Amino acid sequence: MNKLVLTIFLAAAAALVVACGGGMSSATNPTGNAPVMATGTITGFGSIYVNGVHFKTTSATIRKNGQVVAQSALKVGEIARIKGSKNASDGTGNADIVNVDENVAGPIATIDTTNNMLTVLGQTVKIDGGTSLSSDVQPADITGLKVADFVEVSGLAAADGTITATRIQRDSSAGTLQVLGTVASVDTAAHTFMINALIVNYSSANLAGFTSGAPANGDVVEVQGTTFDSATTTLTATHVDKQMSDVEEAGGQGDMEREGLITRFASATDFDVEGEPVTTTSATVYRNGTAADLALNVKVEVEGTVDKSNVLVADVVSFHRNGGVELQSTVTAVDTMAGTLTVLGVQITVTSSTRLEDRSSAQVEMFSLSNVSVGDTVDVRGYESPAGSGKLVATRLDRQSPSTEVEVSGAFTAGMSPQFSVFGITVDASSATLRDAGGATVMLADFLTQAVGHSVEVSGTLSGMIVTASEARIHTPDLND
Repeated sequence: MNKLVLTIFLAAAAALVVACGGGMSSATNPTGNAPVMATGTITGFGSIYVNGVHFKTTSATIRKNGQVVAQSALKVGEIARIKGSKNASDGTGNADIVNVDENVAGPIATIDTTNNMLTVLGQTVKIDGGTSLSSDVQPADITGLKVADFVEVSGLAAADGTITATRIQRDSSAGTLQVLGTVASVDTAAHTFMINALIVNYSSANLAGFTSGAPANGDVVEVQGTTFDSATTTLTATHVDKQMSDVEEAGGQGDMEREGLITRFASATDFDVEGEPVTTTSATVYRNGTAADLALNVKVEVEGTVDKSNVLVADVVSFHRNGGVELQSTVTAVDTMAGTLTVLGVQITVTSSTRLEDRSSAQVEMFSLSNVSVGDTVDVRGYESPAGSGKLVATRLDRQSPSTEVEVSGAFTAGMSPQFSVFGITVDASSATLRDAGGATVMLADFLTQAVGHSVEVSGTLSGMIVTASEARIHTPDLND
């Protein structure tokens, strides 16, 4: 990421022509830049990184939940929709408008630590390896949260409406209640509709963006309110705003980049990403997978242009995986010029798509590899590349507060009992508490037998180059790991 160099933007300007069916206002683009609409996870700042593109935000209007804010109000892991321009030759761009809207904001009603699920305002939220948590959530997993905590959740909606969280921000005090989702079960007499398990009463709400004057089934809306009845799971709305699609927001012009889960899948040439239609052609390029990997709820990034039917025709489909390997320990080497660091003897490459966040006491907002030093404690998630190399490409890198605890997660490789290895790192399990995939305690011999062909999670301390495990558990990687 630190190796990206901002283009020297020229002063020449060109007024964009408003598309026949769109509402795209005129904008000024540097020479060589083309209009683009990009929706995806914020992976870093300076100015803002989305989908591996470094967007300059100097002249951008930035909104969060409908309110104009400074860039400092945005967080890594939130989903941003950026309207602007992009220079395809060097992966940089200019943002004109940045919109960030949380999927749900409210108190946690239930927590399921076994399945890493929680519910907020009738919405089911899934926590996985791609979820960033605010630094006040300790431990940095679902066990660091509790019922009644007020949280703001950004994420990607699955086919069944479940939100796979990309960020969970815990607030010290309750704020405005909010839900972003698809309208169902409209009752025009009672002035109610549903978003998943939530009933929304819009009888006294300010309605905006509805051509018919009221919400209709299938509309994507942002609902805000101040009163929630947990007994009936009903939110009394003060505002209900109809959300524009990517195509409507772009005004029918420019390239489109969309990150999300496949929410409808008929075939490799007919599917939806985040509820919006996509098709592929024989010329479509696939990265980190093939057309055969396309399936319901798989996370992808699609790049292309929109045809006359408002379908995104994909030039590129990239499979976004959280990474099946996790390493937490101290950094032993950093090479900012090469974009690499070393942890537990493993060389890790940081790219423009790596999500970077500083969870240490320093709280560096524009955090990058240049801020990482030998001796820092980091938590890295990623995938092996090239295959069989023993090297990682980082999908996430979080700097943590100093710790002697080591965590390793990845594919199990048998060794000479009581030892085994994870991603080439030797683990001594002679004194560990061992658990099977269901969480039940098992004996060492049973663990070593059951772990074959699976992944394991290990926590412990480092003794030389061997991890002395205090606990190890068999687990099954998520679909997008």
